[in-house]
Amino acid sequence: MSFAIATNELTLTDIKTFRGGAVQAGIARALALGVARVREELVAREAFPLTDFPGAWTTENYVTPAPAAAGWGFAGDGAAVGVLPINLIAVFYKAANASAVVPPIFTAVRFRVGATGASTKASFFIQLMVENKFESDVYFSEPVVYDPQDSAFIQAYARAAGAAEPVSFGCFAIEKLGPTIS
Repeated sequence: MSFAIATNELTLTDIKTFRGGAVQAGIARALALGVARVREELVAREAFPLTDFPGAWTTENYVTPAPAAAGWGFAGDGAAVGVLPINLIAVFYKAANASAVVPPIFTAVRFRVGATGASTKASFFIQLMVENKFESDVYFSEPVVYDPQDSAFIQAYARAAGAAEPVSFGCFAIEKLGPTIS
């Protein structure tokens, strides 16, 4: 069951629980796939758009390109779908649209897998939270987990043509100690 939850409906304890649950989901998946033998060999950190999703974003900044028309479009500003590095698990736990434009152009996000997005992992309608309540952040009812070398085909829904907006994501990268953090 996938749905978005506004931050004003959450306590600080709830937010810590969502974040902790996302980390735990990533660690469990990493151990199941053999990325590490034991939990102590793993580290969780906030993911970087360019570093961890090469091709999907062109800088270490989540920016969704200007939509030419209403409908689903690629959420990254890069030329390709981001393929996760070997031995990296990505766990998305929230989205935000901090656009100064009211109402924002982007009203939903969905997470798909594959070079063409053949399979949908989850989708979240965020318009009610980011437009009506004027909040930029929404938490996901459940984390969205991508495996190493998955093609993370992430999309945003535009209600109309318009300007680029800062649709960003809370995402943990779970990896073995060493390559990034030792």
